[in-house]
Amino acid sequence: MSGEQQSNLITFYDNYQTPLAAGQYRFVLQQTVAVEGEQERYYYRDQGFDVLAPRYAVENAELQSYFPPEGGAGDYKNTLPHIVLRTRTLPWERSVWESSGRQPWLALLVISERDRVEGRVDMKPAIVADLGVTETRGDYSIRTESGASILVPNFTRENDDAKTTMRVLDLNIDLFRGLCPRREDLPLLAHIRRVDTANKTPSEMAADGEFAVLVANRFPAAGANTAYVISLEGWENLIDAPSNQSFPASRLRLVTLASWSFVNDSDGHATFGGMMVQLRKNAGIFGGAGAAPSPDSRVAQALARGYVPIDYRPMDSTAAFAWYRGPLSPLPRPRVTQDAFNNADAALIFDEQTGLMDISYSAAWQLGRLSALSSPAFSKALRLFVERRQNALEFVRQIRAFLDLHAGAFDDLKSGEPQPEQVAITDELLRWLADLVMFYPIPFHYLVPHSSLLPRESLRFFHVDNNWVDALVDGAFSIAVRTLADQAIVSRKDLQATLSRIVYEHRLRLTGKRVDWNVSEEYMKASKTGFLLRSSIVSDWPGVEVTAKTSGALGGKAPEILRLDQISDGVLFCLASGPIEEVIFREPRESVTFGVNTDGSVNPASGAAINVKRELMRAASREGVVDIAGLGLRLNPEGGVRPSEFAVQMIRQPEEQVIRWS
Repeated sequence: MSGEQQSNLITFYDNYQTPLAAGQYRFVLQQTVAVEGEQERYYYRDQGFDVLAPRYAVENAELQSYFPPEGGAGDYKNTLPHIVLRTRTLPWERSVWESSGRQPWLALLVISERDRVEGRVDMKPAIVADLGVTETRGDYSIRTESGASILVPNFTRENDDAKTTMRVLDLNIDLFRGLCPRREDLPLLAHIRRVDTANKTPSEMAADGEFAVLVANRFPAAGANTAYVISLEGWENLIDAPSNQSFPASRLRLVTLASWSFVNDSDGHATFGGMMVQLRKNAGIFGGAGAAPSPDSRVAQALARGYVPIDYRPMDSTAAFAWYRGPLSPLPRPRVTQDAFNNADAALIFDEQTGLMDISYSAAWQLGRLSALSSPAFSKALRLFVERRQNALEFVRQIRAFLDLHAGAFDDLKSGEPQPEQVAITDELLRWLADLVMFYPIPFHYLVPHSSLLPRESLRFFHVDNNWVDALVDGAFSIAVRTLADQAIVSRKDLQATLSRIVYEHRLRLTGKRVDWNVSEEYMKASKTGFLLRSSIVSDWPGVEVTAKTSGALGGKAPEILRLDQISDGVLFCLASGPIEEVIFREPRESVTFGVNTDGSVNPASGAAINVKRELMRAASREGVVDIAGLGLRLNPEGGVRPSEFAVQMIRQPEEQVIRWS
């Protein structure tokens, strides 16, 4: 199967079987030594140990995404809410029933506004001491507060700090029993997904591309709803209790690890497809669409080209204003023919028609110098590298040697062959330079100098001004050149060729490819484009998948997307090789939603459609609660389905949107 086909796959797993569930254990070693003619000797060692796992809370970083989105308003009536967790093992790290480890210890409850009132639902901050037991009656632990009794989880404490903070959910037992998944439902409501992360923003997780997913057993009611991730640990007797059983209290206290709210509104648009349709209407070119009207045609032209006016105070002169534009341009820029800029003033451009300065390249030069000076590792490595040579001419000779070495490695070396001796350019130099020319350390306001250039809920395409990047590099290397004469010797052509190789090798390492992959490219000279996306899609659908199609990627086999990162809250930055023709946004596969068709049905792998909303709603439960185990049997009457099979049959088709650069 080709790499492109592989990248579109989702692999589902039933669960994760931990070798040991969280809890307290004893390791007992007993040895008997028999020596001829002597009594047997017995040696015994007893060592206690704990297997730790989250119990009362999880970090926000653990929550990859959830659907419906936080604060979203959309038509969710046919959707089963879900949450995606970054740690694939989390739902199975604890156990509810000792006899089986296949049920997750976490569940997702969906509570409507009506439930909140009728069930006296109250979520509040608490500490572990608030789970303290006042008395025990049968299988239930009871806590008395202000003269009222409330059930608390019946589990063994693990040397927990009584002051550990958490959040709890107090509600009526009848409401809980009407909403909580049954024991036979739970295995189908959690699974693991493995997806390819090549077209996503970088993210950290326990196993790259593997996520745990918890699914609710209830369709949202009309209006406001809240989803709660709750712990079922210590509630096995309540879950297994017959429907007519009485309890020593009317309310219970649940440990809540996460929650979010949304509104089920048929007129809302807070779905991936709905948001993308709106975004498509607000796609344009960086600079032109955000330009403010001006009666002066020359000012209007400057604004349309992505320039913004800024305060400017030349030395020994009065305050004025000048034009600035970052490396992102609405139009391709012709290459400056002159050699490296000696200093920031050399990069100033004077407009004789308007009498104003264009400080764009000067600002880039100064930023490059300041960035180099602020990086102790880079500045030290560069200084030592240059000081070991006699002058800048030797510096250039070493640069050329580095280029020749790597050019030979790309063309001739095979994997496993001995590598030639490396030229003395340290890893710090290579990594820092590669990051610099791909804008990693560039402050956001240098890229987008005014908010009007990137409005809310907008997509803006851009060309990269390679002259700006050259000036940035000139400034960075200026800290290692002592004289103007030496500076002139450092050819821009040599630097561009070397940096192209550095960036190329750096990208290969980041993507796990072999550095001897035979591809020729000129990163510093080649046309580069990209886009900026400012939208709630970035935060509500983390991991959104992006494919950029271009008229000609560098080197044929080189990755089309050079960089894809969230560079600010709700802002996605994409840098691509060659001119972009169109961008395809796909719903993250780890976040693909669960649900039924508009008529309430699902289409099993074989057989007739099953109307879930008419035939498989759980009796004696709250409105919208699905008989999950019964649905599993209907999907496969010969023995039910496994969690992974249930997920495959219940997921909806991922949505995507194509936006062309026109």
